[in-house]
Amino acid sequence: MDVIWGVSQNEVAWGQLIAIYLFLAGIAGGAFLTASLTDLFSKKQYPKVIRAGAYLALVSIMLGLGLLVLDLGRPLSFWKLLFNVNMGSVMSIGVFIVSGFTGLAFVYAYLVWSSATAQKQILVTSANTEVAATSVGQGIQAMRKPVAAIGVLFSVATATYTGFLLSAVTTNNFWHTPFLGIEAIPFLPILFLVSATSTGLAATLIGAFRGGDLSTYKKIDMVLIIAEIVLIFILYLSVKPIFFSGSMATLFWLGVVVVGLIVPLLLSIYGIVKHKNVILPVCGMIVIGGLSLRYFVVYTGQLFR
Repeated sequence: MDVIWGVSQNEVAWGQLIAIYLFLAGIAGGAFLTASLTDLFSKKQYPKVIRAGAYLALVSIMLGLGLLVLDLGRPLSFWKLLFNVNMGSVMSIGVFIVSGFTGLAFVYAYLVWSSATAQKQILVTSANTEVAATSVGQGIQAMRKPVAAIGVLFSVATATYTGFLLSAVTTNNFWHTPFLGIEAIPFLPILFLVSATSTGLAATLIGAFRGGDLSTYKKIDMVLIIAEIVLIFILYLSVKPIFFSGSMATLFWLGVVVVGLIVPLLLSIYGIVKHKNVILPVCGMIVIGGLSLRYFVVYTGQLFR
């Protein structure tokens, strides 16, 4: 798979595995971002959010990488991408970003898990054992905040990279759309970053929906939804109408716009005003909308050029 290629009209070279990979990488980046920022600023208040985000980030990126390796057609040759660096290739740079993120996600998930496990330990054989266990645990946990802080940068890079991966195909008018007409700024990395943050946050809240008052997170996701609606509107005005018609029209208007954005926003407003817990339906639809967006972008860019 190479980002420096063109495809014939109505030919789909990147299919559903790539769409799902982009979605899972976005979920992983958004979930890690949610967990790490919470850990850095509100660790004691939202422990379930931290655990849900940390575990989700690791599982999502591992599944996504598995799909990416399968899509290569020769899975055993994937290791070559790690040792053959091409700074002119978005794919090559992206492999190192995602590899670094995966390593950080593994370490962070382990640190979160070990901390949660230590807190559940009640029986200690002796005072000496307790002191030893505590000192060792504190030594390991001292890595947690630095890993979280570095992980913030890698999670943003991972979510943004998925947009750069498509934008780098300069022969594709849809994928290579500039932001507000500024050629130096591609549109998709911005859209994918906002979408990844929103879907990753939503997926994390599904895993932590019994973790107390999550109204702050719901308000943040509302802001992200509004930002994504604005970006989608700008994209609609920036490209030809054909991209939003034909075989992909239903997926875009129903899956992305209605299910993924409009309905969740209305339900979120209703939940905040009426003090109702609508986390599961809202977050579930946001996740579906995020997946629909990746499918729409991947397929539309190849079917209508």
